[in-house]
Amino acid sequence: MTAEEIQAIFFAECEESLAAAEQGLAACKEGTQDDDTVNAVFRGVHSIKGGAGAFGYSALQAFTHTFETLLSDVRDGTVVITEPLIDLMLIALDTLSDHVTAARDSTEPPEDSALQAELTAAMAANAGAAPAAPEPVPAAGAAPATMEAKTIEPDDDDFDLDFDLDALLDDISGEITEPEGAGVMPRWEMRVRAHSAAMRNGSEPLLMLREMAELGGKCTSCDVSAIPPLDSFDPGTGYLGWVFSFPVDVSESAVRDIFDFVGDDCTLAFGENAQMPPIRFPAPVAAAAPAAPVTANLPQAAAAPAAPNQPSVAPVQPADDAQAARAQNAPPAPPAPGQSIRIELFKLDKLIDAVGELVIAQAMMAQRLSSDGLSASDEMTLIEGLTRDIQESAMAIRAQPIGSVFSRVPRILRELASSTGKHVRLEVSGESTELDKTVIERLGEPLTHLIRNAVDHGIEPADERIAAGKPAEGTLTLSAEHRSGRILIRIGDDGKGIDRDRVFAKAVEKGLIAPDTVMTKEEIDLLIFAPGFSTAAAITNVSGRGVGMDVVRQNVKDLGGRITIESEPGSGTIFTLTLPLTLAISDGMVVNVGDQTLVVPLANVVESLRPEPHEVQGLGANRCMINVRGRFIPVIPLSASVGAIGAASHPQDGVLIVVETESAGRAALLVDAICDQRQVVIKSLDTHYRSVEGVAGATILGDGRVALIVDVDSLVSRSLASSQAASGTLAEAA
Repeated sequence: MTAEEIQAIFFAECEESLAAAEQGLAACKEGTQDDDTVNAVFRGVHSIKGGAGAFGYSALQAFTHTFETLLSDVRDGTVVITEPLIDLMLIALDTLSDHVTAARDSTEPPEDSALQAELTAAMAANAGAAPAAPEPVPAAGAAPATMEAKTIEPDDDDFDLDFDLDALLDDISGEITEPEGAGVMPRWEMRVRAHSAAMRNGSEPLLMLREMAELGGKCTSCDVSAIPPLDSFDPGTGYLGWVFSFPVDVSESAVRDIFDFVGDDCTLAFGENAQMPPIRFPAPVAAAAPAAPVTANLPQAAAAPAAPNQPSVAPVQPADDAQAARAQNAPPAPPAPGQSIRIELFKLDKLIDAVGELVIAQAMMAQRLSSDGLSASDEMTLIEGLTRDIQESAMAIRAQPIGSVFSRVPRILRELASSTGKHVRLEVSGESTELDKTVIERLGEPLTHLIRNAVDHGIEPADERIAAGKPAEGTLTLSAEHRSGRILIRIGDDGKGIDRDRVFAKAVEKGLIAPDTVMTKEEIDLLIFAPGFSTAAAITNVSGRGVGMDVVRQNVKDLGGRITIESEPGSGTIFTLTLPLTLAISDGMVVNVGDQTLVVPLANVVESLRPEPHEVQGLGANRCMINVRGRFIPVIPLSASVGAIGAASHPQDGVLIVVETESAGRAALLVDAICDQRQVVIKSLDTHYRSVEGVAGATILGDGRVALIVDVDSLVSRSLASSQAASGTLAEAA
């Protein structure tokens, strides 16, 4: 693994640590200030500090050290958690995030001297500087000259133990003191080495070290001689060994019990003159079985051990040979829940592309067999099922919870609070809802614009809210849910709502509409998405240039989604984003419309039917309605929208597909016939041609033809709007 790859892993882990720390501080702000929450924040900051020191990011390491020291005081109880302190730590976390970004992008780190002074003052004001760690005392019996070891000192710049080990060693190392008058109590030593594959097999050396500490063991030194250069360092390999000192009332068997379930992943050596066990790498499959362990000459009872003449080195093994044989021949155990591996994104993209081509090939094979009059229904059903399983598994790999996007919102709100003076409380639901990673990555920018718009334009200043009978603090709600194969994301505020009179006047002023234009409330709301439109009285860092909401609509449209608005004056506004779960593969209904073959996304389809003559009623000169179980819905011929030739013009001559839309409710699409229902691989028209109104994309059918995928919401809304306009024109003429 190269240094660049290790750095990439470090920055990925930084993002995880920052997210964990932010969650912990948010919980503290809400009143959950227990030890687990504070420790989670401390571990997140400490993990970043360790990696920063290893890679030489001095500015990041210096700031993190100050932040970590304050958190250490909070964790130890010497600094009391208060609301101002939490706010200060949130600001420090934002600055830490900026430091990480600067280190990753090789840019100038942020100025943090004033903030570091505040953090130091917070320590001094409560409990003074962080207490110095006790000086460790060398173990009884010096280590032999051949053993390279280093005394553990938490503040040693040259040896900064990462993964929270130094916090552990602060507790289990240090000066061994005895009660006055008791004299020096004898102790005995053991050495432990976790081998290279220990962590890969699921072992956790830290847990064993903590158990030894609970027995009264003191870590006196750590062997770092096996750590390789950075360019050959493997984060999943164990390189360290430890020397522990135990009181005489702790038996060797009690220590061995800690390692009962470790197998051959760890080696122990007992006695003052024992050598540190050498690091062992996994042996080849044909390697001989390890030698039987040597029994140690140490007391099993609570008595002072005699100094052994020969040290004992005992690899921890199963209890007997039969058990060892069973363990060797047994199949590998399944991974424990929660284990994960990091995969480069381009590898997943290649997998998704290959699955898409597999779906097309399967469709072509089915089409070829059908056209040749061959019957292989059982085999094709099996292949289709396997293809779907592979596709669902591949998509599940790319799926991520939307909480990774929602987690950025608290920082945005803090920045807006400092620039606008408006304090907003965040309410989140559905953060575990999963969708494709590509959608998540491209969702951040539109979500940021919508939140900034809600705070700047929607939520009133505190004095106006109090005068209107509202709390001084505004409320922003974020929610996500799955519905009909799509995801709905809502961003709502409890502000003043959209001032439609002001929006209309501004649109007239900018020449977007004529002064005598008659518009519905929904149409006026949509004016805020016009390029260059803004109702801000002055240009600020937050808004005023009119380059936000049009970007939102374009980004959502590029994702194959749509955005709708619900606004009530005095009560607030809700923006609803409807997005596909994935941009790669979808289920669709293949239909014929005249000389065209189209695909209707199955997520929009409710049912299909052939109407009876009495069920269809005319409405005006150019519209039909159908009675579906007592509810009249409009009939929309697809032929008029796609320019098909020779298509059915009356509902009795074709098939009606009842679809559900977000903006226009239900409608019935008139098609000639339904050909098939299958998975389709979505190809972007924007990439290969250009954007087409009413078309969500294209796909390749089994016979090699290209079929357009209908954007049901856009097509239905456009058709109903044109029908209403035509009806209004006829009424004016009459």
